[in-house]
Amino acid sequence: MYNPTYWLDEVVEHPYRYKEQQNPDGSIDHIPDPGEVLQEGTPQSAANFKKMEAGILEGLLIGSENSRMIASLQRGLAGITGEVIQVTLNNAQAYPFNDSTQTVRLATQRNTKSYTVSAELVSVEGGAVGEIEYSDKLLNGFKVHFTGSAKKVVLNLYVRGGI
Repeated sequence: MYNPTYWLDEVVEHPYRYKEQQNPDGSIDHIPDPGEVLQEGTPQSAANFKKMEAGILEGLLIGSENSRMIASLQRGLAGITGEVIQVTLNNAQAYPFNDSTQTVRLATQRNTKSYTVSAELVSVEGGAVGEIEYSDKLLNGFKVHFTGSAKKVVLNLYVRGGI
């Protein structure tokens, strides 16, 4: 665990005071003359900087591990929350016949065919819906149809799991 260094600035009585020193070549040097030291500053040493570098590295590693865990949780959550697909099923035949079967493509390919599909009826035109049935499940899609006499059925399909 990183224990931070609480850095202190050196505080002096006269921070901007200098003495002039005449050099033999005629030039002048300005030499700091700060007066009394009121607070010692934290030494800028290799030991303090190495500790700071180790803390920065530790923070980077913890952040990287957190990002990896978040990505893993998002993949798991995607399997739970799933995806919503709206489909419109049309039937051109007279009851008891029905040609409403439609292939539904999944936006996210599944790892197994153990995903679940549930339907929510959005709208229906020209008759009864009957049952909603699913078939031919694959990793990237499935087929859906209704068994009733309706001419047009709009469904929201909720696909969960299989990730």
